[in-house]
Amino acid sequence: MKYEVIGGSMQAVRISLDAGEKVYSDSGKLVSKSKSVVMEPRMVGGIVGAIERKVTGATGFLTEFTAKDEPGHITVAGILPGKIYQLTLDEGEDFIAEHYAFIAADETVKFTMQTVGIGGAFFGGAGLILQKFVGPGNVFLHITGDIVEYNVTDDNPLEIDPGHIAGFDSSLKYKITFVDNIRTAMFGGVGLFLAKFEGNGKVVAHSVSRLKMASELYLQGKESTNSK
Repeated sequence: MKYEVIGGSMQAVRISLDAGEKVYSDSGKLVSKSKSVVMEPRMVGGIVGAIERKVTGATGFLTEFTAKDEPGHITVAGILPGKIYQLTLDEGEDFIAEHYAFIAADETVKFTMQTVGIGGAFFGGAGLILQKFVGPGNVFLHITGDIVEYNVTDDNPLEIDPGHIAGFDSSLKYKITFVDNIRTAMFGGVGLFLAKFEGNGKVVAHSVSRLKMASELYLQGKESTNSK
């Protein structure tokens, strides 16, 4: 597979496929494809897996793209302004991503659900089910805004607004904690909860919360409509 990241503030990724090569993508992320590429729905984890994805707000199916008889290409992108983040996983290496961040992955990358604690689901804003990818292969994520990376160590744990989490190394411990000061949470607009990462590994974050951006765009659109 060869790929090219296209654009500046609203990036897409163009993936070139050799004949017989496959990738899969989250449904609804396709921008364009060549005629030689065939699309087929792909259910992950059977009916239960599809239901789990629907419960978290993700689509129940993925889309598999195959360059049948000759080379071809597809272009995929997120639905909000942001950047493409690419990671290459070695054999057996894994990475956990927020389900809205996922765009596409090599056929060789195994895809499973990763359950988080009930607190993380309802108070963290990251969804009950995260997505776990196991290499080898490439994985592409969409980051809302700009890409922010943190290197977490035993001596340097990280506390972050859960809405900013795009993905993290599975070696890290993840839990939801209350903010230190309730008054700050209530009047400072920071929310009641933070996600805390401990251990040694990497956290990839959205510079802008996807939920807050979507909400702000909706409110501005509503105000614009009402003012007409």
